[in-house]
Amino acid sequence: MKTSTVSIKKLKDICKIVSGATPKTVKPEYWDGDIPWVTPKDLSSLKSIYLSNPERAITKAGFDSCSTQMIPAKSVLLSSRAPIGHLAINEVEVCTNQGFKSLIPSKEIYPEYLYFCIKYFVPQLKNLGRGATFTEISKDIVENFEIPVVPLEQQKAIALRLSESYKLIELSEQRLSELDNYLRSLFIEMFGDPVSNSLGYPLEQLSKVCTKVTDGTHDTPERTDAGKMFITGKN
Repeated sequence: MKTSTVSIKKLKDICKIVSGATPKTVKPEYWDGDIPWVTPKDLSSLKSIYLSNPERAITKAGFDSCSTQMIPAKSVLLSSRAPIGHLAINEVEVCTNQGFKSLIPSKEIYPEYLYFCIKYFVPQLKNLGRGATFTEISKDIVENFEIPVVPLEQQKAIALRLSESYKLIELSEQRLSELDNYLRSLFIEMFGDPVSNSLGYPLEQLSKVCTKVTDGTHDTPERTDAGKMFITGKN
């Protein structure tokens, strides 16, 4: 089997790293224009790897008033604070607020490969975050972060395979959402509106129908390889 050539390269050697900015919100003439303007919120509920329709837009005057920059389509938008690690590939030219360190790929790097590569390394990027109020990764940190780079054709093959897997995940999540909505509607059909108790069912306090109502420890117990199973809200 042929062995692929893998190089470890800093992002600044294969991408241009671009920061963003926000026009003054008290200036109405800076807002509701025709220049798409992205914030991490646009990425927080994104169900696809692609972003085509940001929630807000700014005017040419708003763009000129701050240090935001235009980012060409097929770049990788990386949120660098609040939180670190939201990702998207923009399908249209956009600019962003200061919560991004966006990656404009060179001809050496395939955008979808870059996206999935950065997604894999998000935990490491989060660990590099600095700040007291909220953690943030600087432009210097992003520029000097290293990723593995394979030949371009292999990048495309890897990205295609991962994209297909991602679509299956999206489809599964959609089906789970539809099932959840069905279960909710079935519950209401059987028991009525649980808030208004529209069918007049008798109500009881949980303390009368449960043997115990309690919370867990407020300390962090020592982790061991054996003993009692311990779960947290993350589980």
